[in-house]
Amino acid sequence: MTEPSETTAEAATLLLRSPRWSVSEVMELLEIGDVEFRRLIEADARLARVLAARQEGQVVIGLTERQCVVCGESFSTATYRNHCGAAACARVSKLNR
Repeated sequence: MTEPSETTAEAATLLLRSPRWSVSEVMELLEIGDVEFRRLIEADARLARVLAARQEGQVVIGLTERQCVVCGESFSTATYRNHCGAAACARVSKLNR
């Protein structure tokens, strides 16, 4: 058997942070079985923490609070975006890259 990939572990972690996806749905989507999923949990501490939090009924959102580099307004994001959701800020941010 092959070792679980980091990409699969990352995808499972991201999907399972959402309460909309069940563990069985994620396994089906990623086309992995029970054995491979258990290996993923053993190999990836973040995935194990997300599953533990789900079992305790906690919501794992992963949002961070940031300040827009263009307008200075505070915003929350789960991505590495450095600008708020305003269209003008997005355009200016693209120009700065």
